[in-house]
Amino acid sequence: MLDALGLDLVQQQTYEALVDGAVTVGELRSTLGMSAPKVRETLGALEELGLVGRYPGERRGEQRYLPVAPEIAFESLLLAREEAIHRTRRHVQLLATRFRTNAAGRDPVDLVEIVTGRAAVIRQVDQLQRSARHEIRGIDRPPYANSDPDQLDPKTGMMPAQAHMMRQGIGYRVIYDTAGLASHQRLDADIGACAELGEDARVMADTPTKLMVADDRTALIPLRAAPHEMASSVVVHPSGLLDALCDFFEVLWGRALPLSEYLGGKPQGAADAPTNDESRLLALLMTGMTDQVMARQLGISYRTFQRRLSSLMGRLGASTRFQLGMRAASLGWVSGSAGAQQAPEPAAEGDGTERPEGA
Repeated sequence: MLDALGLDLVQQQTYEALVDGAVTVGELRSTLGMSAPKVRETLGALEELGLVGRYPGERRGEQRYLPVAPEIAFESLLLAREEAIHRTRRHVQLLATRFRTNAAGRDPVDLVEIVTGRAAVIRQVDQLQRSARHEIRGIDRPPYANSDPDQLDPKTGMMPAQAHMMRQGIGYRVIYDTAGLASHQRLDADIGACAELGEDARVMADTPTKLMVADDRTALIPLRAAPHEMASSVVVHPSGLLDALCDFFEVLWGRALPLSEYLGGKPQGAADAPTNDESRLLALLMTGMTDQVMARQLGISYRTFQRRLSSLMGRLGASTRFQLGMRAASLGWVSGSAGAQQAPEPAAEGDGTERPEGA
């Protein structure tokens, strides 16, 4: 555990043996199973680091070695390491500033990087996550570059990079495509584990592409997708394209349904199938028509249309029309434009009064 402070394994074992009570070269030889020259060499190195003090022994010529108290001995080493890390971080920030300054004059070809091959894509996904300092944003949908169970963290069921980064405090916002949630095993495994570590997840049907963005600095999108795995990807560096991808994610995020609502299951009161009127109403909602036009298509008054829509939203536990569409899709209630094709012809324009229900 002390290798981060520059101590090798033998030095760590020697210091810990001193902490446990061994004080002479002979006692250390017996405890550590090392030769006397090796013990003296290691003690000398620990003395130079200020971790060990040398004192006269009880017998003539004998040397006793006592450890400096750990909270004192290692404090200076810790401070030195922290200062070195701070200097390195400042230099990295300086390099990043120079990089952004020079990015405007780069050849546009340098702003994107093509990664080919399944193994290379997996490495790039791992590197992208480990480069994040604040947040990872992603759109998760099939196909997957790495679905090998042997590659998952056995403790969490997650990919090791994500588990590690989330434990370091990196935030994750992920939009899951409903096609990737079809497997209940996947919901119970990696997605459930991610949620326990604090991942903010939402769900959307028919997401347009896979995407991963580290902070606002780097993005990864598929170039081509083989039928069952990711074959190639594009790494996007700071550019107008990267800005567009970040905005694109935020637009989808605003429209996606929270995972907790998606996993709520069939709302209480929802039957196995919608009524004919509900099917027609849902089909018309998908067309983008105004409420007034949809009411005329259904042959009912605008007020009646609003009552039916409100009733359907309550039945499916939806607070917005988008949630209504997501819930209906998850129940298999949405059947494309069939309902719209079966709807009655628009009613003739009258004198502005509402038509009675059922007219």
